[in-house]
Amino acid sequence: MSTTSHPVVPTPAVEPKLLTTAAYNELVAVNFQINPTLLDPYLPKGLELDFYSGETYVSLTCMVMRKIGILGLPISRGFVELSLRFYVRHPDDPVNRKGICFIKNYVSSPTATWFLNSRFDRDYIKMKMKHKNKGFGSRATIPEVNYQWKVDDHWNNLRIKARSQIKNTGPDTKVGFILDHASQYLASGKKTLEYKVTRPPWQIWNAAQANFTCDVERLFGKAFVKPLAKRPASVFVTEGSDINIFRPVEIT
Repeated sequence: MSTTSHPVVPTPAVEPKLLTTAAYNELVAVNFQINPTLLDPYLPKGLELDFYSGETYVSLTCMVMRKIGILGLPISRGFVELSLRFYVRHPDDPVNRKGICFIKNYVSSPTATWFLNSRFDRDYIKMKMKHKNKGFGSRATIPEVNYQWKVDDHWNNLRIKARSQIKNTGPDTKVGFILDHASQYLASGKKTLEYKVTRPPWQIWNAAQANFTCDVERLFGKAFVKPLAKRPASVFVTEGSDINIFRPVEIT
């Protein structure tokens, strides 16, 4: 009696469904090298820190989030977001499954605070913020960005003037390493959730001038005061784009 063997075809992974759409605009990233042990308390279960040339980074980012909504229906006008984030990967697939974890997030809109906390199970905090940006969308003008946020009675600020476009943003570059981490990971109880994020390539500018004043201890904790007082490893700004955020999946 003869038997015929057939190759085992793996079941394809089910693509997550779309959760929300938005636009990340006028994004500034100030990137600092940091001792990885400082990030251990914030590392969700099942993930590991990602390194560039043996170094770990955190990024202070400011941006204007626009057009956030469900199925194309906006729930808020544009608002400012300030966050401190770091970079992680899934040990079973470190090339394709990498992303960011947030240490803390602040937003300028009460409506957006409610929506983001309800949709992403995350502790977004309302804070008074404002911004003044120019030069985006025009090839003849160099972008300038000025973000401000109020801590008690004092205004903190992040002011950037771009210098030139960065041509090489491949994953083997420092800027490319930061940009290559688009998805978001979140510890939710005993679970770790993965939010897939997709977007087109971004046009990136490096900074000719960067002025930065922040009450780091009050906003992010004492552990980050010294790392964020050092000279940044890099600073860049991008006009950004529309993005898609997909429903979370629990990582294993």
